[in-house]
Amino acid sequence: MKKEKKSLFLIISILLLSGCAADIEEYPPKWVIASTYLPKMEGYRNAGFFEIGNSIYSHYCDSHGNMVRIKFNEEKKSWEKYKYETFGCLESKG
Repeated sequence: MKKEKKSLFLIISILLLSGCAADIEEYPPKWVIASTYLPKMEGYRNAGFFEIGNSIYSHYCDSHGNMVRIKFNEEKKSWEKYKYETFGCLESKG
């Protein structure tokens, strides 16, 4: 009887631990792969990455606070200009 309890405890522990394990994520993350193709933009500094849905974007800011947003094309393994925003890198003081 004691051996059966140990076996039952072991089985329940294994099921519980495997059920609580983290989901397997894609490795390396998409943004890491995309960052290897990131272009150098003269006069701009990179201001970070973010994801919306399945798309990866990056911001670039110039010294005047203007922003260029680019989007990664996974099929072509290249970045494409997505949006330009005048003063898009300035924080609002409001």
